[in-house]
Amino acid sequence: MNHCIAIINIFDQDARRLLDFALSQGFEGIDWTIDQRQSKGDFLSSMECLKPLEVRFHCPFQGVEIGYADAPRAASSLAVLTETMERIAMAGRKHMTVHTGFGRISQEELDFKRAVQNLTTLVRRGADLGVIVSLENLASQWTSLPELFYELVQQSGAGVTLDIGHAHVCASRDVEGRVFERYLLPNRSRIFNAHIYHTEARGEGHVAPACIEDIHDRIELLAKTPSCTWWVIELRNTDDILYTRELLNRRCEGQFQPISLSM
Repeated sequence: MNHCIAIINIFDQDARRLLDFALSQGFEGIDWTIDQRQSKGDFLSSMECLKPLEVRFHCPFQGVEIGYADAPRAASSLAVLTETMERIAMAGRKHMTVHTGFGRISQEELDFKRAVQNLTTLVRRGADLGVIVSLENLASQWTSLPELFYELVQQSGAGVTLDIGHAHVCASRDVEGRVFERYLLPNRSRIFNAHIYHTEARGEGHVAPACIEDIHDRIELLAKTPSCTWWVIELRNTDDILYTRELLNRRCEGQFQPISLSM
């Protein structure tokens, strides 16, 4: 398999327990959701503990929004993400995933042009520090619209974190029922990370696939995207994680018929 299969920090900030689980179960990486309350020293200690594994970072921070129409709030959010990036660089790591439209933010509070400007600034600062900044598609707001997501990525120079579950539930299907292809195909040279699970359900959160058919078409398209080498099983229940990994392994062993990738 040409993809690193990673898990999220299912034991919160307990890096030692997470490392033991990952190594014992054969996972190759950790997609670490940063806790803003953790001190810099504790963060760096956690990253030192995880050194045997590749680590990338997920930054879904409540109240942090680079696209705020209010300039001071947007600048404050950009400062938070820049400081987070500096921590990541200090730890010797190279990837972070950010968002716009995350949380309970109304459309009236947002400004698309400001989001592009601030994301561009973040991407350029990342280039200076050796950190690739990727934007994740969400289930609502701008990034739930594939064409607006594309504009954000193209205008800012950001990479892409493609969440297959968010794409499954967003309300952007065309008349033929397609949406995932509209995220993947225009951005396929910039997709560096994928979040793997079936769908997102209200009150339940992320839902694991019950069978390979639930995710087959999306996985096959991802598998034909050479830049996307980081597949994160974005689930918290260990049984769901291991079952989903087994489905991915079976797919890799050729037990499922591949599909073609075409424009």
